[in-house]
Amino acid sequence: MFFLLHKVENHVWLYGTVVTLICIAHRVTSSELNIFGGQGIRDALAERDLMGAIQIPLQNGVKFVDGLDGFPAFGVTSEADLKSPFKLILSDHLQDFAIIATVRPQSSSGGWVFSVVNSLDTVVQLGLLLEPTAAGDQWNATLYYTDAKRERDSQPLASFQVPYGKSWMKMIFKVLPDQVVFYYNCLEAGSVPVKKEPRKLVFDSASTVYIGQAGPILKRKFEVQH
Repeated sequence: MFFLLHKVENHVWLYGTVVTLICIAHRVTSSELNIFGGQGIRDALAERDLMGAIQIPLQNGVKFVDGLDGFPAFGVTSEADLKSPFKLILSDHLQDFAIIATVRPQSSSGGWVFSVVNSLDTVVQLGLLLEPTAAGDQWNATLYYTDAKRERDSQPLASFQVPYGKSWMKMIFKVLPDQVVFYYNCLEAGSVPVKKEPRKLVFDSASTVYIGQAGPILKRKFEVQH
């Protein structure tokens, strides 16, 4: 997924071209991840575009803009309410998968890049949250993975620090049964052991995919920093 945050007239613009979740059937190697942008690997894997939550014609708060390398993108204000029933975008479960996210923040306040929230809008089953560190010169990029049938609160699966800046940064999270491998700007930047519970994440039947937020209760939209 590609996002660009930009402050214009007291708004934060969230620019997006592709939000990608790739289900993997084997332990993808570092060299394979470096060519996730290539057609060959995408043909071999199941790819989901989360930007399908943005409908045409565009709703209020969304417009077309120039994105990375001049490719078309969406400009989204913090007033926009981008969401979709998960069944229109995702399968009913995930096992091993990778998430590709490319962001360019212009505000350090952070927020949800995307989330898949349960039917009650109270638990993030899958999502990516960016938060500034106390020092303010780095982000915590945290991947959430929660069994909403067992847990009442959203559960972080793995978190990695990335430099805070106003340039594009590409993040890839490769989620395997016992570890999460993190790639920053196409280079392996770290990994953490995890205990994925459950092994297969099954979404609530009425779950919602949100872009740039986590719904009306959990919120955490990207906002202007005053």
